[in-house]
Amino acid sequence: MTPPTDPYQAVTHPDPYPYYATLRARGGLHRVPGFGPWIAADAATVRAVLTSEHCRVRPRSEPVPSHLVGTAGGALFGRLVRMNDGGPYPAVKQTLSRALLEAQREVEAESRRWAERLFATPSLSRLPDAALQFPVLVLGSLLGFPEDTLEATVRDVDAYVRSVAGPPVGSEGVARLNERVAACFQSTARTAFTARLMEGQGSDDLRIPNAVGLLTQAYEATAGLLGATLRAFARMPEPREQLSQGACTVGDVVQEAARHDAPVQNTRRFTHAAATVAGQPLEAGETVVVVLAAANRDPFENPQPDAFLPRREGRQTFTFGLGSHGCPGALLATAMTTAAAERVLASGLDLSPLAGPVTWRASTNTRVLGGLE
Repeated sequence: MTPPTDPYQAVTHPDPYPYYATLRARGGLHRVPGFGPWIAADAATVRAVLTSEHCRVRPRSEPVPSHLVGTAGGALFGRLVRMNDGGPYPAVKQTLSRALLEAQREVEAESRRWAERLFATPSLSRLPDAALQFPVLVLGSLLGFPEDTLEATVRDVDAYVRSVAGPPVGSEGVARLNERVAACFQSTARTAFTARLMEGQGSDDLRIPNAVGLLTQAYEATAGLLGATLRAFARMPEPREQLSQGACTVGDVVQEAARHDAPVQNTRRFTHAAATVAGQPLEAGETVVVVLAAANRDPFENPQPDAFLPRREGRQTFTFGLGSHGCPGALLATAMTTAAAERVLASGLDLSPLAGPVTWRASTNTRVLGGLE
């Protein structure tokens, strides 16, 4: 099997982990031939980059991807807390984090309800599409979207997510997402979850796009985590055996899947001024690719890193980030994935084909199951 040549290729490679091990073994910030950005792959360097005040989430010269400038998608992108440092955004993130934490039981209940509808009689051919639909249906319902708009919402979310990575699409989908969330905020019959999002600091012109951001950011990450979880059950007998013996829960398997085969394989950071990061002098305008999936298997953080241990003690997972930009939706993604995985397992679906060759949704950072080869 030909190894990847850079971290972006690795995301959709059949087995990127030997390559990640070579990156990790180099230690510190380093470069590889033919790939411009610096690379952080070992846990210590990944932690240093993610917590450095010198490493920002967007380039100074490009707060919004150039192909999205002047579009509705660009306006949404530019107001997301995960794409901004400082200003009013930490307060908005605090509101989101608190709302998600307080809504944990509602999330679990809504996840079980939609899992029953989507995965009661699943098929492997439909699984990738259902996995992508699932988080949008759950979150759209929690926000209060009318059920007859949810199918269109999935399409609008997909169009936006694809537009961030590639050519922009029409603005109608993003406009509809904003309108649906605004209607939920303004409704006198708003849901408890939406009411929580309206509490705390932050104006509606930031809270509304970041509620949309919950839909768009959960989309591929949750689908990727569900795929990783089901592939773990397909590829290794131990998780299912431990589950049947009561030695672990499906939630334990989901937590280990998030570490072992991260749905978000990498992220990026950018320097706005000359600085020293992780002992390496960097010029202004440098890009660092932070290989989260490699850091997850650093033996200094997780002994026996290649082993799949649902009850792993002291698990360190970098998948959802660290520091001021740690993802507030980690509990959300694991709760939704747990409900979906439980339902798929209860259906008796034969998962063994997932142990063989599979395809991956095109991406340079998220590892999302595309289907069987």
